[in-house]
Amino acid sequence: MLYDLGLVATVMICGWLALDVLSATGWRRRALAVLALGVTGGLWAVGALLMTRAGSHEELVIATRVAYLGGMLVPVAWVAVALGAAQPAIWERHAGPLVAAIAAPILFAYTALYWDDGTRFVDLHHAPPRFGPLFWASVGYGFLLIGVGWVFFARAAVRLRGTGLRHLLVLSAGMVTPLIGSATYLASAGQGLDVPDPAPVLIGFAALMVRLAVVDSGLLPYLPLARSELLEQVEVGILVADLSGRILDANWAARRLTGVSQLIGCDIEETIAGVCARHDRAIEVRRFPVRSTVAVVGTAALLADRTDAQHAERRLALAARLEALGFLTAGIAHEVNNPLAFIRANLAQLEKLACELSAPGVGDRLPPAARALVSDAAELVADTQDGVDRIAQLVARLRSFARSEPESQALATLVDLGQVARSAAAMASVGLPDDAIVCKLSPAPRVRAVEGELVQIALNLLVNAVQASSGVPEIEVEVAPAAGGVVLRVRDRGCGLAPDVLPRVFDPFFTTKPPGVGTGLGLSLSYDLARRNDGRLEAANRPDGGAEFTLWLPAAEPAAAP
Repeated sequence: MLYDLGLVATVMICGWLALDVLSATGWRRRALAVLALGVTGGLWAVGALLMTRAGSHEELVIATRVAYLGGMLVPVAWVAVALGAAQPAIWERHAGPLVAAIAAPILFAYTALYWDDGTRFVDLHHAPPRFGPLFWASVGYGFLLIGVGWVFFARAAVRLRGTGLRHLLVLSAGMVTPLIGSATYLASAGQGLDVPDPAPVLIGFAALMVRLAVVDSGLLPYLPLARSELLEQVEVGILVADLSGRILDANWAARRLTGVSQLIGCDIEETIAGVCARHDRAIEVRRFPVRSTVAVVGTAALLADRTDAQHAERRLALAARLEALGFLTAGIAHEVNNPLAFIRANLAQLEKLACELSAPGVGDRLPPAARALVSDAAELVADTQDGVDRIAQLVARLRSFARSEPESQALATLVDLGQVARSAAAMASVGLPDDAIVCKLSPAPRVRAVEGELVQIALNLLVNAVQASSGVPEIEVEVAPAAGGVVLRVRDRGCGLAPDVLPRVFDPFFTTKPPGVGTGLGLSLSYDLARRNDGRLEAANRPDGGAEFTLWLPAAEPAAAP
């Protein structure tokens, strides 16, 4: 009765081990050996239970075949579990053929149950049964496989250092117990004693030790990832590796961020290093150990794409700087207007005084030097007044640029691109020779857009053209009708755009300028502003050297007559 209860307990333990494997997802390929160990151990116990209940010789033969199939294949499953723990190179490349080669002698010996007359393998007509040379050869081969498996588990335990050695001792105790029981039974049978085989009962204890000392401790690259389907839906990349750093599982986000379609088997440190070396994406990596109930069984890494968040943060920082610059510009414009008013008033007084002094009868009484000054005073005042007017116009444009309305409040109006080009050229030409920026404006229809945004686009293009020029800038600004709309072209005589730069010139934060000189947002913002106004911005190289940027906008009215 106790023997039967022990067999039932073994069936339950082995079934739990097998179901534990079947109920998990994401790592089954590496846990098939554990599944096979649970199935073969349970099959051995079921066959032994049927042998105790056999009522005829035919039933005994069937039960023996079931028990021997499980018992003879247990060492094969044991070696497969050990190879999966040690992960030798031959196991990674030829796992299936290797298991088949190991199991071939066992399966050949097992077939003797169907064709042998009892002299070579086992004679079931006697109690206890008599064993032939083929049986003893299969038993010796099975014991050899168990010893080989223990060696591979020792290799895996060395990898785990102290924790692995402790669990290796537990595992050894679990496997030695059924070996002792089987050896005791065989010795008793050899002496003619008819006693039940305790090994099928003790194999349940061994299976329990495998579950605790191999699976939960990390000796086997077996990580219980519950719900792999859920992980595939997570946008954060997830990498899971065993204690040797070999990746066991990865979701779609990890494959996308790493750019590697097959991550299973790769080294997690090399994979993370490749992710961190990417220049086109900002990826945040967070690593942490994977713990079971008894030990650390692996390593996991979370890969989060922070590119958009970093872009948003830098855009906010730039917006704050532009807002501060706008307040500063408005304040400077206000402060400049005050002295300009005094200069204009003084120029008016000087012009009035010059007219009075040049009146007939008054100028004749002046010294010759004073008469010469009075005669030139009108021209000097006019030139000075012209300079003051240019300063006032520049200040007005700065004030207009500084008080640009927010995007949500800006209204599209009919805009003359020629006037946009003139305004942007006037601001960009400050401090440059008079002929540095040449405007070629042809009659063109007006466009419907936000004028301040178009001025910002043109100003960004002109500033880039000035910075790209070596020596005295030679920049052309052209406005002309084209393809149902109007184009504004900015051409320079710089070094042009390199072939690897041209496709990325409008990418956010991409710049060829030295650190601290450019933010890489000017052309990106210009591209967004052009698209917001139903236009497009394109970049190309000029055939005769230099770069050319073209802003196209749809015409809002018929073309003007030439």
